[in-house]
Amino acid sequence: MTATARLLQNAPLDFGGMLREWRQYRRLSQLELSLRAGISQRHISFLETGRSRPSRPMVIALADALTIPLRERNALLECSGFRAAYGEGALDDRAMALFREALQLALDHHEPYPAIVLDGRWNLVLANQGALRFFGHFVDIFAALERIGSPEAFQVVRLCLHDDGLKPFIRNWTELVYSFLQRARHALLQNPGDRPLKGLIDEILAHPDAPVRWQAPDWTTPPSPAVIMTLDDGHRTWSLFTMLAHFGAPQHVTIEELSLEFFYPADARTREQLLALAGQ
Repeated sequence: MTATARLLQNAPLDFGGMLREWRQYRRLSQLELSLRAGISQRHISFLETGRSRPSRPMVIALADALTIPLRERNALLECSGFRAAYGEGALDDRAMALFREALQLALDHHEPYPAIVLDGRWNLVLANQGALRFFGHFVDIFAALERIGSPEAFQVVRLCLHDDGLKPFIRNWTELVYSFLQRARHALLQNPGDRPLKGLIDEILAHPDAPVRWQAPDWTTPPSPAVIMTLDDGHRTWSLFTMLAHFGAPQHVTIEELSLEFFYPADARTREQLLALAGQ
């Protein structure tokens, strides 16, 4: 079984095995990792074979060198016998108040245009009134999720995939869903052990309207500067593009996985329609 395959299957490993798998997945030699982490190649070899045990600072230094996501860094620490270093909790926890206020401020400042906050599973966490107005113009989001089956993960993607969601209104459905697929594939490159993400990719590929060409990942064609989402309500066409934003240098799992998605009108007609929808 290859290193990638073991990571994708979440096979249980000790610290040495996990370190080796991450190093191999990042396509680094022990020498290259030693130069990045400031740890001798000999010691890295001993860590991977279990002849040496790492200190807590050493685990963090290796995780930094391998650009391992915070959630997986906690797993690396715990399998080394240390407590997790990076917190995790709901956005409405008291400790998250400062970040929640910052997110709400960003959402409010984007009015009357739509803006949403997504968690690490692309679920809607927060939305401004512009987003509720705009998407509510096409479908009751929460009722649609109930009809789809109230998915616990990747709700935004599944709203676009399903006929009971936004799919009937999306004019450029193939282009939009392909952008989701590529985004998921790139995310999987960063964290190959993310099984739910792999499940989402399989779900997209299994969709009856998914073109056969999607089965083979295309890493050579550069992505377009922006994917325009075009919806049609039967009377008017709405075209928007998005900008993603993240917190810089987070030290908290929940904060690292949050993303803000700001929607902007792609043409003057959509801008006027969004303003009219807001009563402006």
